[in-house]
Amino acid sequence: MDIFQYFLSHQSENTSAFSDIFRTAKEFHRLLGQKNYLLNHYLSMFFRLIVEMDFCALEDEIYQSISDLQKKIQDDLEKNDGSIPMFDCQEPSTEMELCWTALADSLLEQAIKEFYNEYMHSYHLSVDLVDFRQTEEKLIEYLGKNVWEKFQQQLINCFLHCSLMQLFRQGIVIEITKRFLSRDLETDQEIFRLYLNRFFTEESS
Repeated sequence: MDIFQYFLSHQSENTSAFSDIFRTAKEFHRLLGQKNYLLNHYLSMFFRLIVEMDFCALEDEIYQSISDLQKKIQDDLEKNDGSIPMFDCQEPSTEMELCWTALADSLLEQAIKEFYNEYMHSYHLSVDLVDFRQTEEKLIEYLGKNVWEKFQQQLINCFLHCSLMQLFRQGIVIEITKRFLSRDLETDQEIFRLYLNRFFTEESS
């Protein structure tokens, strides 16, 4: 596997063009007749959900999440109540980065959970999700489940190559990875090397 290709990949095997969406929507208009307003209403809500994916705001959310987690780690280190791994280090910054490394899984999970709850609230403010789902049910009733789900897959392939949650997760993963690469001032070792050589070995023994 040439893993580097995944850094440059920009197109999945399954894609839909905008023209495909409108061509199918036009056919649905014909099939729905006077009920075609349901499709228009559904697409309007769907498009609003798409534009809610604000990348600039997402970057701020990532940095705020990292800042909140950093403060929590610092508070737990100061309490020294056993709620967080402690490392015998000369440099406080090294101890902090080792905590990030040791707790990476739980910190990532916590960040994602908090982000999910926040953005579910945001989506509820931009679109009535009950109305969205009810409109979807009516369209399934008129068009058939298989036909509708095929159209939904077209929408996903065209507009949702990656979800907001995936983008947020990748942003947090990048910020955590930066901690792995920071260096201990005393030994000039990258943190992940220090963790592997000294602490992870002790933990596994």
